[in-house]
Amino acid sequence: MKKTLFTTFCYQALCLILLLSGCATNRQNGPVLEDITYEPDAKELDLPLKPEEVAALKSTGEIDRNLSSTAMADTTKQFRHYLYGARKHITVSIERARQYLPYVREVFRQRNMPEELAYLGIVESGYRNEVSSHKGAVGVWQFMKTTGARYGLDADSWTDDRMDVYEATEAAAEYLKKLYGEFRDWPTAIAAYNAGEGKIRRAKKECGARNFFEIRERNETLSEQNQLREETKQYVPRFLAVIKIMRNLESLHFTPMTENDGYKVKRLVASKGTDLRQLSEASDLDWNSFCLLNKHHRGLVSSAERDTYVYVPDGKATVAQQFLQTEPRGKFAEWKLTRVTGGRLSWTALEKRYNVQGEILKAANPRCTLANGESILLPCRWTQTADAQPTGRTHRNARSSNQDNANQSKQKGHEQVHVVAENETLYGIAKRYGITPDDIMRVNGISDVTKIRVGKRLNLPRREKKEILTAAAPQNANGSLGKRKTREYVVQQNDSLWKIAKMYNVSVDDLQRWNNAGAKNLRAGTRLIVYAK
Repeated sequence: MKKTLFTTFCYQALCLILLLSGCATNRQNGPVLEDITYEPDAKELDLPLKPEEVAALKSTGEIDRNLSSTAMADTTKQFRHYLYGARKHITVSIERARQYLPYVREVFRQRNMPEELAYLGIVESGYRNEVSSHKGAVGVWQFMKTTGARYGLDADSWTDDRMDVYEATEAAAEYLKKLYGEFRDWPTAIAAYNAGEGKIRRAKKECGARNFFEIRERNETLSEQNQLREETKQYVPRFLAVIKIMRNLESLHFTPMTENDGYKVKRLVASKGTDLRQLSEASDLDWNSFCLLNKHHRGLVSSAERDTYVYVPDGKATVAQQFLQTEPRGKFAEWKLTRVTGGRLSWTALEKRYNVQGEILKAANPRCTLANGESILLPCRWTQTADAQPTGRTHRNARSSNQDNANQSKQKGHEQVHVVAENETLYGIAKRYGITPDDIMRVNGISDVTKIRVGKRLNLPRREKKEILTAAAPQNANGSLGKRKTREYVVQQNDSLWKIAKMYNVSVDDLQRWNNAGAKNLRAGTRLIVYAK
């Protein structure tokens, strides 16, 4: 069977040296390749291009075809810059990207989007999942916290999903798909990814432009608030230059991509309160190596509020899964999340009360200051006092009580009704209910995703599945699957194995094994058997 979506190619020796930075809490700030307002100097612009460089510059694909002479001139400047002035930076970024590019390209391919969008991560971050900008954008895809939350990326005291390259790539693909749906032009959608769709929408309307390059040509005629920043003006030409380089690595004397780059990793589900250090030990994986693969986790324990993803080398997956299915899953599994409410607590007082070392308490509660309203993880023998109250937040999409009341399961026949809240997207709503955006659009007669407004009532269709009780499920290699409920899922338009596996909290490998299904033979209407947890 061919490699699955989550069987990815990892680092070569150079990439491992560059990325081995220790634990998940490390951060690096600032631009990755160079100052964002940098213009190639005169010497770079005067260097004649070699025949193979001219051929690479003239190569075209879906994103960079039919460029105007002005657009081509801007792209040529950045192309020269990357080949000469910033060649070392682009080389290092390509080496970092080797682990992820097969997976990222597959994500875009499954959505019928240009695979070369995968190279946007080079411009955004140099494919560093730990990088953060001075504005607070984090990860390979540089999501701001609010935008990431709209696309299902949580950032809290426990984890920052923006640093999970695999999950953040899914979010980036959905965001880019939305932007293209509005602007119907890839360079314009890319500009909106950088500047925000509102800014590009207003600028386009004010100057009557059809696309990004026309906006750029008329930028000086725009009002001050709608003018594009220098960063955005250079952003699209940079991306187009990177595409042309990545398309021609060998002829431009970069190391080409091969099928043997890196090593395989597996994505597993860690239940609430899993001891990550014990997981690494059970997997025979040193802590630094575990952190390298799981930079989205902020501390020694997984979220006490929700299940999260962990990544281990493919060869360690069986023993890691055995640990994750064991009760308890480390010393933190029996702890309880408690909210501080007005009392005076200190780490010293908690240490004495529970006879637990302060270092362990702090490790279980990264970035917790014991301030009023904060939630802390404590042993279950906590006695409720005026100082703390058990928290009610247990869902990754928990919202205010008003919103929860508005969106509780209002049954309408076999459908639920969801009231759109501020900053929600169709993708985020669909992800919450385990359905697809296309399902919601079909049931509600929606043709334009940008028309979703706060307060709109959406009918949510049932997921096409039926339950067969107490069927005997096939066992995993470790023999631990036992008996589970069998569900039948009918594949919807634009479904992927990853999306279905995530819906049921199972692995892509299991889905393929149970159904002899692969990404290429997954068709709408296909019925899949799922041995759900």
